[in-house]
Amino acid sequence: MPDISHNLKRIHDMLRRADRVLIVSHKKPDGDTIGASAAFLNWCLREQKQTTIFCRDAPPNDFRYLDALHVYTSDPAVFEQAYDVVIVFDSGDLAYCGIDRLIPKLPPGYALVNIDHHATNTRFAHVNIVDTNASSTAEIAYRFFAENGIRIDHAIATCLLTGMCTDTSNFSNAATNPRVLDAASDLLAQGGRFYDILTHVWQNQSTEALRLWGRMLSRLRHHRDYDVVSTYILESDIANTESDLVSGIANFLNATVHGADTILILKETGDGQVKGSFRSLKRDVTKLARLLGGGGHTRAAGFTVTGRIVEDGSGIPRIVSGELAS
Repeated sequence: MPDISHNLKRIHDMLRRADRVLIVSHKKPDGDTIGASAAFLNWCLREQKQTTIFCRDAPPNDFRYLDALHVYTSDPAVFEQAYDVVIVFDSGDLAYCGIDRLIPKLPPGYALVNIDHHATNTRFAHVNIVDTNASSTAEIAYRFFAENGIRIDHAIATCLLTGMCTDTSNFSNAATNPRVLDAASDLLAQGGRFYDILTHVWQNQSTEALRLWGRMLSRLRHHRDYDVVSTYILESDIANTESDLVSGIANFLNATVHGADTILILKETGDGQVKGSFRSLKRDVTKLARLLGGGGHTRAAGFTVTGRIVEDGSGIPRIVSGELAS
């Protein structure tokens, strides 16, 4: 099996020969998939490639400081065009990035590339670069530039630094490793705008969001037998509010809660489902997430189940089916 360095050079050769490139980020994009994909977009455009970047959902406004954010499209018609190379970033499978039904529409003749760091990745592409020891997909993308001797300008540096900062919770969670710290240092030296990342991604919580966080904090429960701290948010709590107000609290709790290895946050959605997010210090939470049909990283994973959250007198929420909840 080719090693990662070999495949990084292989896709570099493929991209240098390519005329038309399609870049894909996963659904409900986070900073890692945005940062890694936008870095490749900036380089491909610099190399004068005809490049399209696709995401099923619009990138969050938090990342508006990135030069390429306005270029993303969610138009499925781009899959009716011909490409030489299609690159998928930070997605364990084609369904997670929302293109499993779109890929068959592509005219033949393209090479599919998969760049990811999830342990649950299914190796779905012609060329798979999956490093489960990497802190982030952006860290793997940085290796692509570094090992192929590609000049990293300030725009690329800021994109890559965004992915690293968001997936490591600003270099504070268990995904942080010496390699990502060395890479981040180099990206700062290349003009990466860390202050923009800090102010737009971390120092950006509105009063409304903090009130919602307060409600979730009031529901915290420590399940000592399982070494888990949990909380939850109901659909009624977030009605008529911005959809991303809850984002970030799982990482916040993981960085601040003392005396428990694992954080679990349950969130009702508007379509009769409950989403769960695990964060841990030592436990492999992908095993828990997989039991519930989900997946993710060793220290950060998630799942979605059908049902509603029901509160009882004990303060411990239960997830029940729609029929039982009504």
